[in-house]
Amino acid sequence: MSAPSLVAVITFAVVVGVGLGVLSVSSSLLALVVGVVVLLAGVAARDYTIIPVLAVPATLVLTRVGGAFSVSDVVLALASVVSLLALRGRGASILRPLIWAGVFYLATAIPTQILNPYSANGIEWMHEVVLVLGSLVVGFVIGRADRARVALTLYVLGCIGIGVVAIYVSLTTFLHTREFQPVYLTDLNKNTIGGMLGAAAVIAFARPIWLRWSRGWSWLAVIVCSLGVVAAQSRQGLVGEIVGILIVSIRARPQTGRRVRIVWLAAIPGVAWVVSELTAQLESSNQFNSAHQRVDWYSQAFQIWEKSPLFGVGMRWWYTDRFAGQFQSFQPPNAEMEVLTTVGIFGLIGFLTLFAVAGWYLWRMDPVYGTVGFAVVAMRFTQAQFDLYWVAGQASLLWIVAGICYGVQALDDDRRARGLPLSWQQPFRNHERHSLRVVAIQRTATRPRAVVHPVPFGGSSTPPPRG
Repeated sequence: MSAPSLVAVITFAVVVGVGLGVLSVSSSLLALVVGVVVLLAGVAARDYTIIPVLAVPATLVLTRVGGAFSVSDVVLALASVVSLLALRGRGASILRPLIWAGVFYLATAIPTQILNPYSANGIEWMHEVVLVLGSLVVGFVIGRADRARVALTLYVLGCIGIGVVAIYVSLTTFLHTREFQPVYLTDLNKNTIGGMLGAAAVIAFARPIWLRWSRGWSWLAVIVCSLGVVAAQSRQGLVGEIVGILIVSIRARPQTGRRVRIVWLAAIPGVAWVVSELTAQLESSNQFNSAHQRVDWYSQAFQIWEKSPLFGVGMRWWYTDRFAGQFQSFQPPNAEMEVLTTVGIFGLIGFLTLFAVAGWYLWRMDPVYGTVGFAVVAMRFTQAQFDLYWVAGQASLLWIVAGICYGVQALDDDRRARGLPLSWQQPFRNHERHSLRVVAIQRTATRPRAVVHPVPFGGSSTPPPRG
């Protein structure tokens, strides 16, 4: 490094260090976040894919930064900027239908910005731009750069850790109280835990071939995450997970050509437990349990929507005091009711169009790529029928996974066009490698490749006649 460059680096390091020291006096958490951002920016200078990859496991970190956003939001925003700078085409045109669907939804949410001019409304609109469009681009860059395996493995590992802790807390509580109670872990409530672990279980069960996960590892993740959902007592998460897994089981696995039908029987106890718990709560005299509370919130959300049916009363209205004297401060626990109250019928059309377009194109994709994306999107949409939808981390993961599917397909399409083997393709099965000698001479993409036919050890190396 030249002397001027060295001086510039040292000066920058001193300024950052002093700035973080001053910032830590007022907010140690904010200083930590800024320090991590600076560290990631430096690392990204060496490998730009690191920040997009870290944005996937970061969806599990919901600690608030400054009250308005979570750590996952900050990392996702940074990853979105890095991904946009690194995109440069690279086959991203195949992502266009989902991008336009996201743009359409966000456009239908603009009238409520004009009619309800308050800060939380505009902030949430920008937040959703990152949650939808930013997540799609981040996912695409991850898949296109062949980092899907690393990103999703980190996510599933994080969920396994959360699942183990949830199971431990549930069992410990049972030993003390002789009752199974919902699990809450610092910033993660039971339904957040259920959504995270349910998505991880669906991804592990789908086990797309391009992730190169072993069968044993995938089943371990499915079992631990499913038990974690049950331990947390997240009925919404369990219902969403069941829907996602059943969708995956409809299609044959590319690895084996078979369908895993046993999950249809395994889903029966889960559905029975959810129905029995819901029925018991509705019949209970406790008017403050989750079932009765949701019924009240549905009614109040409907009354709020009636105040502005077409364009809604504004995003994040529950963070304001606009209805303090009339209704409780609550976020509607249903995706459609939440969208109706915030952006009205106009916005609901855009919201449903976003999911319809995404579902249509993901289902029409080659099952090798599209099945897991469709299942995760359907899983999240199903869960949001009984819970909050716009939640940091969970509202971005489904679009990250969808973007990854498109990115991996673009990567493989490029390799096919260049005559290169795909990253997950193996020329021979494991048991054949012991008896066959494989020799291949790889030339450049513009030159023909010389192929030497595999032969048994000790056999003749003369290639067979043509034809």
